[in-house]
Amino acid sequence: MKKQAGMSFYSVIMVLVMVGVLAKAAIAVMPMYWDDRMLQQVLDTLHSSKTITATTSVKEVHKVMAARISSNNLNITIDDMVVMRTKGAVTIDWTYEVKEHFMGNLYVIGQFTHHEEFQ
Repeated sequence: MKKQAGMSFYSVIMVLVMVGVLAKAAIAVMPMYWDDRMLQQVLDTLHSSKTITATTSVKEVHKVMAARISSNNLNITIDDMVVMRTKGAVTIDWTYEVKEHFMGNLYVIGQFTHHEEFQ
């Protein structure tokens, strides 16, 4: 009787299928996390450049954010962004979802939240 050495053909195929599915998941998920990271950099830049201050209007905040998102080619909508002006600060509360196609009729959904205060 001959001893089996290594993996069988079916085991190799199963490993390749699992690696393929994981690679496809990474390809679907990474762009949404990258866009969120770029959005955080945009918000940090707005803090350091003092583009948004406590006297900035809500309409102007929407205009600035739309321009920055467009110039950075981010796949994020500003429809869910809530801008509030209070005494001495402008607050942005932003919870948004990104839906990416995975395979077939399956989708991957990522939910991201940002809270920023501009003095």
